Amino acid sequence: MRRHGCTMLILAMSAVMVGCGDSSDAGGVSAGGSGDVGPLPELVAMRRPPIADLPVPIGFDLKESKSRNFSAAGARYIDHAYGGQADKFAVGRFYKRQMPISRWTLVTDMFVQGDILIDFEKDSERCRITISDGSFGSTRIQMAVWTSGRIVPAPGYGNSRSSRAR
Repeated sequence: MRRHGCTMLILAMSAVMVGCGDSSDAGGVSAGGSGDVGPLPELVAMRRPPIADLPVPIGFDLKESKSRNFSAAGARYIDHAYGGQADKFAVGRFYKRQMPISRWTLVTDMFVQGDILIDFEKDSERCRITISDGSFGSTRIQMAVWTSGRIVPAPGYGNSRSSRAR
């Protein structure tokens, strides 16, 4: 009987401690009901995104019917759409943190009519990431990569004199 009483006392004390705690510690809505939210957790990159040097947050899926990519003559073109559940500003922070890891350099960072547009450059490529609100509270990521400089054919391609002389 005494053991049962101690267990009940510990449970009651735990309930009181949880109920009296400051809600900002838990990252939830404050007890005052003002709607303040604590810091949101940062997004994490997929281990193996569809394109190796273009990170994608975990929980975002490639929308295959709205995506395409191809490579030709040493250039690549990527136009991918992703959808998932995350705050669009957290997604923007994710890309500003993750793209430099893959050697992309931030060029512009804009907020235009509710959309976040972020441009990066790497070698002769340009990447534009557009983050916008989707349907039913989702977030859309549109990622486009194109060659920004002169396309130099890979060795063995083209109509060079040396290939015709043989």
